[in-house]
Amino acid sequence: MKKKIVSVLKFLFFLGIGILLIWLAVRNLTEEDKSSIAEAFTQANYYWIALSMFLSFLSHWIRAMRWRLLIQPLGFNPKLSNTFFALMVGYLANFALPRLGEISRCGVLTKYEKIPFTEGFGTVIAERAIDVLCLILIFIGTLFFQFDELWGLTNNKIISPLTTKLSSLMESNIFLILFALIMIGITISFFVFRKRSKGMFSKKLKEMALGFWEGLKSVKNIKRPILFVFHTILIWLLYTALLYVGFFCFVETSYLSFGAALAIMLFGSLGIAFVPGGTGAYQALVTETLTSAYKASFTFAFAFSWLIWTSQFALILLLGVISLVMLPIINKENKL
Repeated sequence: MKKKIVSVLKFLFFLGIGILLIWLAVRNLTEEDKSSIAEAFTQANYYWIALSMFLSFLSHWIRAMRWRLLIQPLGFNPKLSNTFFALMVGYLANFALPRLGEISRCGVLTKYEKIPFTEGFGTVIAERAIDVLCLILIFIGTLFFQFDELWGLTNNKIISPLTTKLSSLMESNIFLILFALIMIGITISFFVFRKRSKGMFSKKLKEMALGFWEGLKSVKNIKRPILFVFHTILIWLLYTALLYVGFFCFVETSYLSFGAALAIMLFGSLGIAFVPGGTGAYQALVTETLTSAYKASFTFAFAFSWLIWTSQFALILLLGVISLVMLPIINKENKL
């Protein structure tokens, strides 16, 4: 019961963050802005959005193929259909709570493919470890080739405002007194609880590091590593391509490059990581990236972010529901 209450509170908390971000994004819109955005939606070429959804579907299918390659060294050979449906159920669950999807998809394969949950979850850790490494590499590459655009965004929206705020605070005597008291409190707390905190944090960090490392090590057992690498590259190319083709839904965003799609894929991923489904956070980050770094019109950047997010949400909702319906149907013969 306690766990259910905690889960509900987590969901409400993250949902509240998403709603807050949406409110912050629309609160200062004038009637003219709202009218322009509404008109942009009517002018959009939805053929490109449909193509974007198809590319997204392909990325999910290839991710299921890649996950299957990770599972096979464990001595199991799940059906590709079950692997895909389990993945989509997991994506659907992630809209409720972050990380719930990983548990859900492993549970599906445990039920229908008799794969032990802990072993299946180990493959998910491996996937996540690989994805983190891919994001880091993509970020470094994107920063290298688009340094001016991304540095300008970081400087204008994070570094400069933070520096200005800190400068004004440093001039305040009240701030200096509070800062001194806080530092004293931290120092006292450190000496009082250092043994306990040291053991707690070192254990937690050690567990995280070991989990990450064990996940990476499992990759070495893959029977077809070249195919695995190919699938990995293709997944990230499709993630970027679905955004790039989405640019063509508006004439005003059609000039944006593949590099711009790569950048908003990276920043958009941050929103999805911290808020269930990225609700609000994704739109805010994509709109800010397009307007600040690539000088896109706010109206069309805003409309684009919502079109892409809504189309991806609709696709996951559709595929997730289909998966829940199809799983028991195609696995009737496996029922005890």
